[in-house]
Amino acid sequence: MHFYRTFNRPKVISFDLDDTLYDNHPVIRQAEQAFLDCLQQFVQFTPALWQQYRQQVLQEDPIRYEDVVAWRQATATCLLQALGKHPSEINKILNETMATFVEWRHKIEVPLANQQFLTQLAHDYPLVAISNGNVYPPKIGLNQFTLILRGGEHGRAKPHADLFQQTAKYFSCHLNEILHVGDNLITDVRGAMINGCQAVWVNRNQVRIRKSSEATHLPTIEVFDVTELNFLLK
Repeated sequence: MHFYRTFNRPKVISFDLDDTLYDNHPVIRQAEQAFLDCLQQFVQFTPALWQQYRQQVLQEDPIRYEDVVAWRQATATCLLQALGKHPSEINKILNETMATFVEWRHKIEVPLANQQFLTQLAHDYPLVAISNGNVYPPKIGLNQFTLILRGGEHGRAKPHADLFQQTAKYFSCHLNEILHVGDNLITDVRGAMINGCQAVWVNRNQVRIRKSSEATHLPTIEVFDVTELNFLLK
């Protein structure tokens, strides 16, 4: 653990989800493959074509598609239209493929130590999940969050201010009374710091922060695992 700034005990603690509380990489790969395999049952396309449409859709409306669910649905819709599917078919295909993705997306194993730590922490602080992804915490056994906010659905995605400001409003606290915990130096650390919150960087890959091109702001605290924050327990 390393302190880069003066730490003030918070009133509210927010957590990123993916790669902060669990390893997201194998889960998202499997979910993406399951989704594409399901889609391939209805139309034939290459992975390169899928990626082409993903980028095309994103470029057309990057703010709207900060919502990763809407982005996936819009990409699939455009691809299916281009491959000649009728609108009535498209709705059915979307329902089936998105259900497949959501099912696989939540095949997540949160380390028991992290689950137990969150449960202990929730006795002392209100906890908030602030994610740019599409995981719903109760589906993976995380019931400790009083508030769940998702980028694109509830406001602009991190590092924009929306979700941090909503958290402060919900709990009637100041932004500097929020401690945000996350693994990403841009969305989490920069997002928290520029919006007046304190930030914990979960450096899961043990990268030297001063050598990272993504490090534009030093966090309040650096840890290698969320359970190192057990000093917050009262």
